[in-house]
Amino acid sequence: MEEGGTRQQILVHAARLFGRHGYHGTTTREIADAVGIRQPSLFYHFAAKHVILSELVDADLAQTFGRLQDARALEASWAERFHYFLTISSNDYLTLPYDARGYYSDAIFTEPEFETQRREISRFHDEVRALVEEGVGAGEFMDVDAEFVQRAITGLQFEGMRERETNASAPVAHRPLQVSDFILRAILDDPSRLHAVRAATLSRLDGVVSFSS
Repeated sequence: MEEGGTRQQILVHAARLFGRHGYHGTTTREIADAVGIRQPSLFYHFAAKHVILSELVDADLAQTFGRLQDARALEASWAERFHYFLTISSNDYLTLPYDARGYYSDAIFTEPEFETQRREISRFHDEVRALVEEGVGAGEFMDVDAEFVQRAITGLQFEGMRERETNASAPVAHRPLQVSDFILRAILDDPSRLHAVRAATLSRLDGVVSFSS
């Protein structure tokens, strides 16, 4: 997310504050102060705090669904599609200018104003599980619990964000590939394929994303 323009500044600073203090622990006054505007100006762009959070989550989901569709469209094995998706989506989260964990909190899963986001998050998780299940059905992946794999992906991505926020010298540039390698190695029916699958991902992302490996 680019940081230009008042509206984008509000989103970026709100996300940073949500990351530090949580959604409920952040006020619209604090967001306005961080941007350097008055509260009425903030409310000109966003009618309420929950609208800011909704837009942040919607933007994340739109990008991640796009990454998943791109991976599915590849003329490649299920392992290559899965590894590509894991790598680029992990890179998206780990290069955000803020800690997205702060707004994927209880608020997004419990409060009525976030019903749309809850449904979309659930649909995204279903799509990830389906990708795993198709790899299982094709004989490329072991007969694994797809929901467990989906939760493991989320856990590793969130751990990468936590590491970046708590340790400025953490080697986070390594993490997208490490996440995808770790998950795929654990479920591949033939783990010796990992090196070739990894090379295919790097080839597809050459010139698009730079990774430390």
